Amino acid sequence: MLQRRGVPTIPVAVLRDAVALAITELSLRGAAKEMGISPNGLRNFINGSAPRSATRAKLERWLASLDHRTVPPPTVGHLVRLLTDLSGDLSPQQTVLLGRSISAVLADAYEARRLSPPRWVQDLLRHYRPRRAKESGETA
Repeated sequence: MLQRRGVPTIPVAVLRDAVALAITELSLRGAAKEMGISPNGLRNFINGSAPRSATRAKLERWLASLDHRTVPPPTVGHLVRLLTDLSGDLSPQQTVLLGRSISAVLADAYEARRLSPPRWVQDLLRHYRPRRAKESGETA
């Protein structure tokens, strides 16, 4: 698909979520200044208003500029909390099985590319590793 410079390409709902996530480490005023829009305009957009096309283009350009910034890798705590939130309707045992499956898929994907799984994937594998009865304090 051909894309013209300055033409918005990200659906508004996705753009809103991405911007809201990206500004969590910044102040609203600081983020708005970086984007070249007003703090009220940014706040209104995050709260659900439809942006003007010029504002939308600025938001997209700002998001694209974040690619060069370093983002710290997720921690096991972040991933476990996210998985727990996502599996709210499941039992704790099902949540553990889901975590175990997701961590195995991640490790397999890295190994398929002949890459060593990063530390956070290894930590996730350890976290969801099946425990023996003695280790978990259970008795037979």
